[in-house]
Amino acid sequence: MNATASRVVITGLGVSCPMATGQAELTTALRDGRTGIAQIESFPVPALVTPAVGEIRGFDPKNYVIPRLKKSLAKSLKYMARDIQLAVAMAQVALQDAGLSDGGVDPTRIGIDLGAGIISTDLQELSPAIERSYAGGDKFQYQIWGQDGIKLVQPIWLLKYLPNMLACHISILSDCQGPSNTITEGDASSGLAIGEAYRILQRSRADVMISGGADSKIHPLSYVRAYLLGMITKWQGETTQASRPFDSQASGLVLGEGSGIVVLERLPHAEARNVRIYGEVIGIGSGSDATMIGAELTGDGVEIALRAALADAGLTPEDPAISHIHAHGIGVPMLDKAEASAIRKVFKDRPEIPVTSIKGGTGNMGAGNGGVEVIANLLAMREGFIPPTIHCDSPVPEYGLNLVRGSAQPVKGDVFISLNLTRYGQASCVIVRAWPKSS
Repeated sequence: MNATASRVVITGLGVSCPMATGQAELTTALRDGRTGIAQIESFPVPALVTPAVGEIRGFDPKNYVIPRLKKSLAKSLKYMARDIQLAVAMAQVALQDAGLSDGGVDPTRIGIDLGAGIISTDLQELSPAIERSYAGGDKFQYQIWGQDGIKLVQPIWLLKYLPNMLACHISILSDCQGPSNTITEGDASSGLAIGEAYRILQRSRADVMISGGADSKIHPLSYVRAYLLGMITKWQGETTQASRPFDSQASGLVLGEGSGIVVLERLPHAEARNVRIYGEVIGIGSGSDATMIGAELTGDGVEIALRAALADAGLTPEDPAISHIHAHGIGVPMLDKAEASAIRKVFKDRPEIPVTSIKGGTGNMGAGNGGVEVIANLLAMREGFIPPTIHCDSPVPEYGLNLVRGSAQPVKGDVFISLNLTRYGQASCVIVRAWPKSS
């Protein structure tokens, strides 16, 4: 296969996150350093928890779906948790943006590779069965659950909460008969999914891949998990400023939600369609700290992923083409410290490289992080700026990062690096080259 045939470009974007929905609105929000963090509206939280979240206000999946699919979507919505709705809606937007909403590609040559998270169930759907299984006592009776309790659970219940249902619904609606996979690896999921889709296209196993990811952490069970893990921020100041990447006042994450879906395409296929190209994926990498659960993260996984992606892209850390690094920057001191350590090690001869994170405006979008962040940085790059790291008022000196703060910074180079990592040390890295707008 010649070099051109193995190149993979981005031809469609669909994005919704707490900062904004859609390309134009998100580009403005990024430039202005707008936050989407606010007081939670979905459900009450106890006083001991900071009530700050990154919610997508007013989201209605029917507003973002291709007209010819509205009837079939209406029948399917009752089977979709919010995570699935976010993914399906933005996938249709991305396909329309790529000029593929009405086909235009052999169904056997279009596939899907998505990142997804743990989808939390609607508490009301299980509570009758659980209450029945206590039988008026204070101990859960498994025999009652198996005989009577489970009968109170709707047969379609599981279809709303399986992580692979994001990809399933999109595949059905868009007739994707090519390779299909779902990656559930926490906050690194959609970055890893983009990497896998990229490899599938490089091997010419498909011509088009729908990738990225979606997740919603705005749920009581997600709050409980994050709280029990000691991850939720303890911020007591202005609610909108609770998410603080790399900041000395950071004390934990803010839960968010988001969907970032990209259409990836083999370059010859995109050129034959004469379609607009946003950027080119030029390198991917993954790694893991390989530590015990609960152990302090070292950042080794991020370093491995970074070095692998740079080698894959044929770049060195000193290459002037690299404009900036979009870090995970989640506001959890242990994770921020580990990530910063990895960046310093890899870019030790270029300590001035700009580093940013948009999580000050989005919160932690879980499996949606990588997809949203790749799109956000691609949009910003096309307009010639690096988005600022908001609410990082006093960077931790020992992190040693050249953080973009205060306002957007002009771009110097046409390549950006997107990093994501999990509490358990898994890391993903995607390197993208922005395509000239005039082409």
